[in-house]
This record gives sequence, structure tokens and C-alpha cells, in this order.
Amino acid sequence: MIDSIRQVIEQVEKNPVNAFPSPLLTGYSGKRMIAALQGFTSLLEGKDGVCYLEIGVFQGLTLLSVAGANPKVPCFGIDNFQAHDPEKKNMNILLERRQKLGLDNAHLINMDYEDALENLPKYTQGRKIGVFFIDGPHDYRSQLMCLQLAMPHLTDDAVIIVDDSNYLHVRQANRDFLVTHPEYKLIFESYTPCHPTNMTAAQEAEAREGWWDGVNIIVRDKANALPAQYPPTRRNRVLFENDHLTHASRIGELAPRALTVLNLLFTGRFLRAAKNLQATYREYKNLRFKGQFDDANTFTQ
Repeated sequence: MIDSIRQVIEQVEKNPVNAFPSPLLTGYSGKRMIAALQGFTSLLEGKDGVCYLEIGVFQGLTLLSVAGANPKVPCFGIDNFQAHDPEKKNMNILLERRQKLGLDNAHLINMDYEDALENLPKYTQGRKIGVFFIDGPHDYRSQLMCLQLAMPHLTDDAVIIVDDSNYLHVRQANRDFLVTHPEYKLIFESYTPCHPTNMTAAQEAEAREGWWDGVNIIVRDKANALPAQYPPTRRNRVLFENDHLTHASRIGELAPRALTVLNLLFTGRFLRAAKNLQATYREYKNLRFKGQFDDANTFTQ
């Protein structure tokens, strides 16, 4: 299976072909990513009790592309549509696209990823995961928990594809998983110099032809045939250590807002900083989860 996975990667690197192109399917992913997911899932055809599973469905680009290219393979997507959906339209967009394309093998698990993974056989009718695509919450803990919670449900020769591996904290979670579970190996990695949000138009066009925002591909290597290798990370752990200060703060939930305000101040955008500070204060007034003290809150009361 590892050889077959490697062949899919090599073919995708040479010539990424979308086996189920449709103008209905839009979203944020690269051609190589879509072609790889379709190719890996094709290796499951004819196998009983296996499925494709992804975390983070958004509007269905990858889930429906994979299901359309592999109509005989059950394909599942987990999403509770709580992020990147301010108008609460994404689930209906996904369901409408699935109906128009007639993809009966594409199934939505409308739940938080932890709740779904903890009881996954209930939703997949006991099927094991042969191809696992992670594109959900990208914080360190969520990334690591996606890997950990899926382990009991993976086939012996499963392939794991981690999107947005450009992010340092995603790579760190992948590395920590690989170090603590040496039966899994990193077989392929690809990165771009920055997130597509920060790219020029030409760079973004190139990213859409490639892997979009970086990828780590992991395989189970029970025979220990592959060398151990890890995605690049920093030895300095200060950003991760700062998590402790954030969690113990009275207003830790406002940390992203505070960072935005400071960044605007330090880059001379004072009017925008003032407006953001006002918005931050409004959020502070409405916070439901506050500590009793300025810092060192333990929330043991």
C-alpha cells in the first residue's frame, strides 16, 4: 500500500488531474490536493468496510470531488459549520451541491469533530478509515486531537493527509504525533513561503495548481520500512508556552483581539487600532467566561 501511495503522489506531482471536475464545486484547495485525495481513495475501491473521511467540509469541494471520482467508496465529512460561515449558509450549499450532483455516497456528519471521532463507528456503520483528510480547526490541540482520536478507527494501511501544514503550529502537532507514534511516518511534505492570503495574484494562482497552503502526508508503517523524518519546526517553544498565560488570564478569550490592536499600533495604523480597541471593549463587556483575577486563574472554583 505504501508503494501505491507513493505512486499516487508521484503522478500528482507530475500531472494533477481532477477526475471529477464540476463548475458547482468551489472552495479553497489546490489541484494537487484534490487529485491526491481522489487517487488515494481510488485505492480503497473493492475493499469492504473502509471509507474516506475528512474533517472540515466547508462548502464541499474536497468531499464531493472525492465522492464523485470514487462513486463506489463511502465518503464522510465531519463539520458543525461553526467557523468561516458568518451567514450560516455553508451546510445548505453543501447539501444542494450534493443533490444536484447526485452523490449518494457522500455523507455529512454534522457534529463537532471530537464528538464525532469519539463515536465514529456509529456514524460510519463500523467502517474503518482508509483515507483521512484533516482540514478542520488548525490550532495545535485540535490538530493533535484529530490524529489521536482517529487512531482506533484507521485501517492498518491508512494514509493521512494534513492540509494547511504551512502553519508552524500544525507542523509541530504533526511532529509531536510522529515522534510519539513511531509506527507512523511522514512520506511527503510540501510548503509555500506564505499563506495564500498573503500571496501575490501570481503566487496564489500557482498555489491553486499545487497543494494550496502546504501538506504533510503520513502513512502507517508497521514494518518500519521507511526512515523516520519530521516536518520542520522551531526548537524555541515560546509561542506554545504562552498558551499557559493565555489560558490563565482573566480575559484569555480576547487574546486574538489584543494582538490585532497591538499590531495596528506598532505599524502606525492608530485610527484602526482605536476602532479595534472599541470593538474589543464591547466584546469584553459581553464575555461570559472571565476569571476572578488578572492572571493565574485556575478555574477550580
